[in-house]
Amino acid sequence: MEPIFRNNTKLTFDMYKDGVTESFNASHRILRAVSIAYAIIMMTGAYLLFIYNAVFAVMFFILGVGILFWTFFGYKLGSKVSFMRFAKLHGSHYQIDMEYRFYEDRIEQETSKTELAVMYKDFDIVGDMSDKLVIIFNKQVIVIDNSAFIDCNYEDVVKFLKEKNVKVKKMY
Repeated sequence: MEPIFRNNTKLTFDMYKDGVTESFNASHRILRAVSIAYAIIMMTGAYLLFIYNAVFAVMFFILGVGILFWTFFGYKLGSKVSFMRFAKLHGSHYQIDMEYRFYEDRIEQETSKTELAVMYKDFDIVGDMSDKLVIIFNKQVIVIDNSAFIDCNYEDVVKFLKEKNVKVKKMY
């Protein structure tokens, strides 16, 4: 069976990082809000506790700052490690050649060393960014370069995914 659409993406760290960032922002809104609120409460408590016990106040303040740091930057650090492992598997440090094939019921991703097939019904959401599609499924991310479609444009793919009842959300 021939694929309906094909794409040859050269995945770079910047593309991967942007995809992971959008994935995290889209799927962890409530967790991020709770973490920020908890950190603010801890830092306010540290301020009030400073009068009585400076040692505990400093510990609470450092913990609050650590929570804020991890909330805003932790997944970015993890994405670099993740990309570098994947790139090293493919013998590169800068980019990975990815081939995507869209079939009637699934998408297939192939590299020189790995293969993956995901059914459209398993997609949680597809983020339509100006220069890439970010597919989120089972807390995993696929990043596809919009300009790398071979026999169509990315608007055709977005329309196709919507016809398959996949949630496609504009992300900026």
